[in-house]
Parts: sequence; C-alpha cells; structure tokens
Amino acid sequence: MKIRPYQPKDFENCRDICLVTSSGFNTPEETKALWYMYCDYYLLYESDTCFIVANEKDEAIGYILCAKDYNTYKKQFKQHFSAPLRKVSLKHWLMHGISGLYMTAVARKYPAHLHIDIKPEGQRQGMGTKLVDALVAKLKESGVKGVHLGVGADNEKGVSFYKKYGFKEYKKGFGSIVFALDL
Repeated sequence: MKIRPYQPKDFENCRDICLVTSSGFNTPEETKALWYMYCDYYLLYESDTCFIVANEKDEAIGYILCAKDYNTYKKQFKQHFSAPLRKVSLKHWLMHGISGLYMTAVARKYPAHLHIDIKPEGQRQGMGTKLVDALVAKLKESGVKGVHLGVGADNEKGVSFYKKYGFKEYKKGFGSIVFALDL
C-alpha cells in the first residue's frame, strides 16, 4: 500500500470508503447526505489537500480529505451542497448546520478541517499516520496554522489515534470530541 495524492479516478472509491466506514446511513437518501457532508465537497473543490491509501491495484481504500479554511468551506458548501442536502435529508441538513456552528470557534485558531477513513483491510498498518503526515506537510507548505476534526466520543480507536498523533482535545459536546493540531 502507498499514500498518494487524490486523482479524479478515485471519486467513486472514495464515496465507497465513506459509506463502508460510516454507520447510520442506510437509505439511498441518507447515503447521498453522507456523501454531501463528508466526501464530495473535498474531492470536487479542495482535491489538492486530499490524499489516498492505494492498494497494490492502485485503488483507493482509504483517504484523508481536508478543507484548508473552514470559513471558505462553509461558504462553498452553502452555495453548492446545502440545498441538495436539505432536499435529501432535512435531519442531516439540520445536524450539519448545528455542527457548523460548533466548529466555527475552533476554526479561528485551527482553520483547516479534515476527515479520515480507511477500509478495514488498510487499518492497523500505519496508513492513518502516513495520511496525516502527508496532509500536515501540504498544509504547512500552504501556510495553514492549524487543523481540526470532530470524532464520535465513543470511537475509542479514533480518539486514541488522534491523541497518539499529537492532536489535543479542544472541546467535548453533542456526543463528539473536537481535536485540534497546531502546525
């Protein structure tokens, strides 16, 4: 397995990774909501800060997706994804909006935000660390001063990974933990 920059050919595999590594998105409408919230924006509008874990066939089995500036992300998301998200799932549209309010404060000091997911066959092999390393190098090169993310408070493996990498717990609430990393 290797880490490489995202390529347009990876789009459908990234969507599959997003779905396979999620829970609670069971209907076609919920699946579209998932992709709108956690995948498509990054691949379509900020692909320069997206990296892939590729298997021996050069197929994406994991990713790290990132927006360099949360405020820009919010504006772009509103313009391109808010209406489609609301159309497919009012519940997820509301949740995304609430999450946005929650993340705005952390974004002042840590403007970039990320999502990372790896299919089970790529987990526990150091690929998560390599993905974060690749992203951190790219963000530093771009002059970004910090990055944040949210993770479910009950996701013990995720919480452990972020702490081990050096992310600091920024805030708890609504069943999640916001982690942040100075760059």
